[in-house]
Amino acid sequence: MNMMGMMDKMMGMMDKMMGMGGGTMPAGAPMPGGGGMGMMAMDKMEMAGMMGMGGMGGAAPRAMPQSVLPGFPGATHLYHLGATGFFLDHPQHIALTTEQQAALNKAREQALLAKSTADRAKEQAEQELWTLTAADQPDAAKIEGKLAEIGKLSSDERLAFIRAVGEASKLLTDEQRKILTGFAPPAPAAPAAAPMAPMAPMKDM
Repeated sequence: MNMMGMMDKMMGMMDKMMGMGGGTMPAGAPMPGGGGMGMMAMDKMEMAGMMGMGGMGGAAPRAMPQSVLPGFPGATHLYHLGATGFFLDHPQHIALTTEQQAALNKAREQALLAKSTADRAKEQAEQELWTLTAADQPDAAKIEGKLAEIGKLSSDERLAFIRAVGEASKLLTDEQRKILTGFAPPAPAAPAAAPMAPMAPMKDM
């Protein structure tokens, strides 16, 4: 009720400013009978819609931050298992299809690239911190800000890696996830394939 009262007051002020009491617009074009009231009603409806969407938060859903990680009920430690090599280092447990191997390889390469980019950003920030602390009169506020920046870069890098492992987990089947977490017997051994290049551990959790 308070919202409608505010709108009525606003519309009353607009009426006085536009001179609708005489039924004509300032430009001299007469409004047909009831035209001004019709426009006022439309204006009120539009204003109510905007206020409801923005101020009241009722009509339009707000975009939520991307804070939810992929989850797999019952498959505990799946993220830990994928952190070493994006599940490509478990051929004795699960038989990956050619498509799965290609998709997991791509996910691993993208994660390595993102990690390399983040490491360079941290190195740059560390250099700037070294410069700040090398001054004859170090600025504590600037040093504190740079330390906070380095901490944020590190946490963002680790969260991005964890998210990448979660997305890689979605490429596995339910049965493969159960096998990895011990809830199903191992799959039959796949035919021997060409040896893969050794992978460096990618633990970043």
